[in-house]
Amino acid sequence: MAGSGDVNRCGLVLVAWEDRAGTWADLRRVAREVTALAPQIDARVVGHHRGEQLRLLPLWLRPTLALSLIDKPSAKLLPGRFMVGRRLGKIGEYRRLDAAGMPVPRWTVIEPDTRLDPGEWGPYVVEKPSMGRLGAFVRIRRTGRVRYVPPATLPAGHYGRLGPMLAQTFVYTGEWPTSYRVVTLLGETLVCYRQVTQGRGTALVDRAQFRDSGGMSIVSNTTAMQVELAADPDVMALAERAHRTAFADIPILNLDIVRDAQTGALWILEVHAHGGWPFSSAMGLATQQQNGVNFESQFDGLSKAARVLVTQVPRLAGWRWEAATPRV
Repeated sequence: MAGSGDVNRCGLVLVAWEDRAGTWADLRRVAREVTALAPQIDARVVGHHRGEQLRLLPLWLRPTLALSLIDKPSAKLLPGRFMVGRRLGKIGEYRRLDAAGMPVPRWTVIEPDTRLDPGEWGPYVVEKPSMGRLGAFVRIRRTGRVRYVPPATLPAGHYGRLGPMLAQTFVYTGEWPTSYRVVTLLGETLVCYRQVTQGRGTALVDRAQFRDSGGMSIVSNTTAMQVELAADPDVMALAERAHRTAFADIPILNLDIVRDAQTGALWILEVHAHGGWPFSSAMGLATQQQNGVNFESQFDGLSKAARVLVTQVPRLAGWRWEAATPRV
C-alpha cells in the first residue's frame, strides 16, 4: 500500500526551485547518495519548469514523494505526493505551534481596541509585522503605549502594510541579542548555529533597562550578526519536536529559537515554513564566508539529508490522487 514500509520500489523527486548551479549541484548529490544507499528508491532532480517534468512520467506508475524545499513551484506534472514550503506568516506559524503545545512567547494581534496590561505582559513588549522578514520593523515598546496604527498610514515599504502588526512578550537573551537557527528536514537537524548581533546601541544588562540602553536593537538576525556553529542538544531537540508535531506537512524549516538568559527557558520565535536551503543559497554562502564557518561540516549536511530521505521516502511516498497528510 502506498506510503507503507513494505513498498519495494518508490520514487523521489527533488524539485530545483531556482536555476542556480549550486542548488542543482546540492540536489543532484543528495539524489545520488539516496540511490546509492537505497537502490529501491529512484531519486531524480528536476527543474520547476513544466517541460522538464515530462521526463518524470515513469514515476507516475509507482508511489513517489516529490519535494520542493522552497515554496515557489506548484505541483504541475510532478508525480506522487507533493510536499512544499508554505508562506504561513507569523500568525499561521504561531497558531500551529500553540495548538501543538510548543513554547511560543505570548502574542496578540494589535487591533484598534488593543490595550496591554504591563502587569500581565511585563514593562516592555516586542512589536513586529506578522509578514516581516530579516528583523525589519521589529521594535521594543513600552507595554502601555502599544496602539493600533492603520496600515495605510505606515510608510511605503513597511511590512505592516502586508499584514497585521503583532505584540509579543519580550524574551531577554543577554546583553546582546542572541538566537539559534536550526534547519530541519522532515524533523531531523541539518544545521544548528548561534547568531549574535553586537554594537547596535549599548549592552542591555537587564531585561527591563531599555531606558539606559539608548535605542538598542533586539534583533539578532541582522547583516552585522556573528555566526558560530553550536550544536546545542536542547535547542535541536525542541526544533525537531516542533517540526514533527506542528509542521509535518512542510519538508524543511528554518527555526529561530531563543533562550532566556535568566531562566534558561527556550522559546520559538519563527519557523520560516516557506523553506530555505542553508548550504548553497546566496544568503547562506554569504553568511558562511563572512563568519568563516561551513554549515555542511557540522553534521555532513548533504549526506545527512540523503540518509533522512532514505528513511522517510518509503513511508511518505504516495500516489497523486491520494489526499493523505504525511506524518513526520
